[in-house]
Amino acid sequence: EWDFEFEGDSNHPFIKANYPHHEGVWGWGDNADQMVLMVRNIRRSMVEYYDIRWDLGFAETYDEVASLDLDVLYGERAPLEDFFLWRDEKVMDEIYWYGWEIDYWMEGGLMRDMFSHGITSPEHFAMEMDPRTNTRADLEGYYLTNVAPRIADGSIVESYDVHCDPSNPQITSGCEPVAVISAEKLRDPARGPQETEAIANVLLNDDRMGQFMISNSAWRCVWRELIVNKKGLKTVYDRPGNQESDYNFSEEMLTAMIVELNRLIEKYGEVGSVWENKDTAIELVSLLTEHVGEIQDELDGYGNGNRKTLRDKDFLGPKERKRRRDLYLSNAADDLAKIRKDYTDYFNALAKKRWEDQQDARRLASEKKMSARK
Repeated sequence: EWDFEFEGDSNHPFIKANYPHHEGVWGWGDNADQMVLMVRNIRRSMVEYYDIRWDLGFAETYDEVASLDLDVLYGERAPLEDFFLWRDEKVMDEIYWYGWEIDYWMEGGLMRDMFSHGITSPEHFAMEMDPRTNTRADLEGYYLTNVAPRIADGSIVESYDVHCDPSNPQITSGCEPVAVISAEKLRDPARGPQETEAIANVLLNDDRMGQFMISNSAWRCVWRELIVNKKGLKTVYDRPGNQESDYNFSEEMLTAMIVELNRLIEKYGEVGSVWENKDTAIELVSLLTEHVGEIQDELDGYGNGNRKTLRDKDFLGPKERKRRRDLYLSNAADDLAKIRKDYTDYFNALAKKRWEDQQDARRLASEKKMSARK
């Protein structure tokens, strides 16, 4: 999406997009014909989102990303300590963004408030896409003051993002997905070939692309070469170093993930609703139910001793952190200096320093390459 926004149109069968998440941009204009929703486990998404941010030196603009050697992508995992600080400050809100993103596409671009899940105004929706300027308190305050009263009096009704106006959508077939695909299934030895076929059939069943498709007898071979024999580009699964499970979450955090997933499951699995017989909703509910089970297994591990107990300096989640803080204060009111600090300023400074360090390292590497060629 960013390449389309800044480099112009190109002839690709797919456009990977994060829109309307704040890391995304509607950069392809009206060049898309149909939408496929790729769903990944929410827990894994949080880890990989930070890893990619770290790969890119926490770049904030396209120019910053364009200046990088993109071979750094998936080259290593972020230090655990850095991840823990980011997680403490950001991940509770990112859980809402995850569900908000799914709602946006499943409902064809209907604008909603991410925290209450109610409908919202174009002005508030634009604020949600700019969290660097608008804090959660700003968003919730604006909604309560400027949106909720107007919903009550009928002056704000359901409306769609300008890109997804049902009467003139900038995606030919509309913004609602024609298929829901699992990122995890694609990598699974047993289910990967079938999920690959699901993607291929989306293209095959579209007259504009179907005429250019290779024979379906080759589809499984393509999957095997790319996934099993690793002949494609590097992916998240190629990262060396720490295991994904090392980037752990608190009980409160895992519980919040389950709550959000269950909200989506209940919404898109409701009997008698418009979603009941839609293949996309059925597949989404199936995937999210599987994800709930995986996260619940991890959460259960806290109680049976299979999970490492979090220390006071680890991420605890705001409720657990407050409980421990209150307990500490009741026993040590004379030693307030030992209370855990707010790391917001430190994290922001760390991100800036890491960006500068990575830029310096890449510049030195580039100079060495140039010298070697002379």
